[in-house]
Amino acid sequence: MITGFNHTSFTVRDLDRALAFWVGAVGFGPAEPSARQGKWQEGVTGVAGAELRVAHIYGHGTHMELIEYTGGAAPEHRFEPSTPCAGHICFETDDIVADWVRLMAAGARPQGQITHVDNGPGKGLKAAYLRDPDGIIIELVEMRAKAAP
Repeated sequence: MITGFNHTSFTVRDLDRALAFWVGAVGFGPAEPSARQGKWQEGVTGVAGAELRVAHIYGHGTHMELIEYTGGAAPEHRFEPSTPCAGHICFETDDIVADWVRLMAAGARPQGQITHVDNGPGKGLKAAYLRDPDGIIIELVEMRAKAAP
């Protein structure tokens, strides 16, 4: 039986650059990267010659693992949000425009644009997709203002 959720992980091209973005711009706590090698890495990942640099970062109520393959790296593929197996990470914000501008200045690039949700359960929200420097899809959501009591 599964007993709990531990972390979300993303593979990146350059761990130092990824940490600069996720710690410096997104606000996760700093982390010290560590090297991982040996046959056990091949066994766990199923990647021949797997050698990794790994950092675990914490913040916003979650724990993320960033992995750079220094051995056994695969060619890059770009996933679109509509590609099966593609995923994204979503953050709530109280100022979507300011966070969009700040993340773009830190190296993110647009996937979509800031949009007002005009129907469905999210009606009244503002949302947008962007990509970090490695192409990881990030969603920003500005929640509806709460009504005064």
